[in-house]
Amino acid sequence: MRALADRILELSPNGHVVVHHDSTGADPPWEGAPPSRVHTIDPVAVKWGGWSIVEASLRLVRFAADELAADWFVFLSGDDRPIVDLARWEDRVREDAIDGIVEATRITKRPVLGRRPTREDLNYARYMYRWRAVPAVRNAAGQTAVEFTRRISRWAQPLFKIERTPRREEWMLGFPRRSRSLPGGLALYIGPQWVSFGRRAAKALLDADPALVDWYRETWIPDQSFFQTVLYNEPSLTMRNAPVTFVPKQGIRPGPGGWMLLRTGDLEDLRQSGCAFARKFDAEIEPEILRVVDEAIDASRERA
Repeated sequence: MRALADRILELSPNGHVVVHHDSTGADPPWEGAPPSRVHTIDPVAVKWGGWSIVEASLRLVRFAADELAADWFVFLSGDDRPIVDLARWEDRVREDAIDGIVEATRITKRPVLGRRPTREDLNYARYMYRWRAVPAVRNAAGQTAVEFTRRISRWAQPLFKIERTPRREEWMLGFPRRSRSLPGGLALYIGPQWVSFGRRAAKALLDADPALVDWYRETWIPDQSFFQTVLYNEPSLTMRNAPVTFVPKQGIRPGPGGWMLLRTGDLEDLRQSGCAFARKFDAEIEPEILRVVDEAIDASRERA
């Protein structure tokens, strides 16, 4: 986190970094005394896959809007890194006169009983159904029964859906709601949680319909849909449907680090991506790609 904040502030002379540090984690960064242009907010306990991730994100936005009068916002996590000169990227964003760079896909297909499961089926169920956490079963027979039911639910999604993740010691159980549409008849969108947007978009997120907020509180992994749904249903906003953060095409990578870790073989994709950031970098496992990216940015700044 410190290295990321230092690099952002080096590349963005007018930028600020606002940090939410999960209150259930280790000691706060900077021992609670962050340097100039770095701010920390009072944390909330974050549980993966739940509304608390969105809540923490909105708290960051509100602080940056109210306390810093920020005019542009970017969501990042600690393993991310800038891959362009941020000062020049910020200038281009202003010239483009857009309200956000938010990758999104509209979900229109509903699950069909007995149909081979599709990604759209899963996304529809995650954000249109009401989800509840179920304590994990400890005994072998119970685990086998739940796993069997989970597999059945893939084909029976119009009736119910079960999901599990190693990040939580719980099962998630989803059932269709009586209402078959989002509050206000809004269209449903999904996309990566790494988004970037301006002040008008931030206001739309902070002023989102309370009924929609309540709806998303009971969904599963809402941070991959709430922001897209709010912003792409606001006709006054001009959105660019594109990624702001590069993620390798093959999410799960072989070798140490595994999930989303960038390798030197990704360098050309990074250069061609048009993104301002990328993830995940690990200076201990893959120091070479980090060195090459940083040196390329520094060289471009010297030529400017």
